Amino acid sequence: MYDNILFYVVFLSQLLLVSHFYPQKVLSQMRQMLSRYPATEYPKFYTKPVEFYANGMRIYEITNKAILTLGIILLVSIGVWDGKSEGYVPEMLPFAFWGLQIIPFLLIELFGYTNSKMMREADKRTTRNADLNPRRLFDFVSPVMVGLSVFMYVGTILFFYMIHGFEFHPRNDTLVIFVSLSLMNLLFVAIITWNLRGKKKDPHQAHSDRIRQMGVSLRSLFVMSIVASVFIVTVEGLQTFELKYLASSLMSLYLQLTVAIGIGSILRSLRLEDMNFDVYREDVSLKEAAKEGAR
Repeated sequence: MYDNILFYVVFLSQLLLVSHFYPQKVLSQMRQMLSRYPATEYPKFYTKPVEFYANGMRIYEITNKAILTLGIILLVSIGVWDGKSEGYVPEMLPFAFWGLQIIPFLLIELFGYTNSKMMREADKRTTRNADLNPRRLFDFVSPVMVGLSVFMYVGTILFFYMIHGFEFHPRNDTLVIFVSLSLMNLLFVAIITWNLRGKKKDPHQAHSDRIRQMGVSLRSLFVMSIVASVFIVTVEGLQTFELKYLASSLMSLYLQLTVAIGIGSILRSLRLEDMNFDVYREDVSLKEAAKEGAR
């Protein structure tokens, strides 16, 4: 039981951070957005009635509270089980519950994508401004960070290759680590490529805001790649030194760090007061043209 005390503290931190702290931050920003930039003055930003956004916020808040309550019940249940058992908390338990915790955030991302698509469909402008300067990776991420992420990826694969007898085989961890780490980094490469070469999601977004958002997103992906490599090597080290009972706590800490790097960095860097919302105001020229057409 005493070996799992650290897990209780760390997992409780995961529950509060992912299902309370950051959701409250997101809700606070949403409420400020609706208050400071109402649909009457910034109609291009809203593709649905204001009531739709208010209901969505309530559902988001209730969902996170329900997940937090479920997590506390789970934690108490683990404590009861731990009092009658000598086993360790499964390493993948924090990951399984983390998968449930991020569902509300994924739904927000999905809504953001859908909202941007509806903005493009509603955009009736015949002429649009476009940035003709090509976007390059090193405009957003330093070569040192890129090199470090590649070094950590290759180093992690070589580390497992070495400790498992210099062979790739399904019976050891080398092949599993190679496949999983490679797939994760390939996903990051696809996201980075889409950001650099893909179409502009929000047709009204100011160029400076888009560049800032891309910079935060791309840097976060490289940091997460580095942290993933460090985490995998550390877990292997715990097994080597017979500290496997710490693996579940380390997994929870790693998952919290990914949320802090991803969602946390976005909330810290993309503040409402730094964004140009004037681009979402009603186009006076189009309004006058509509009036003339009505006459």
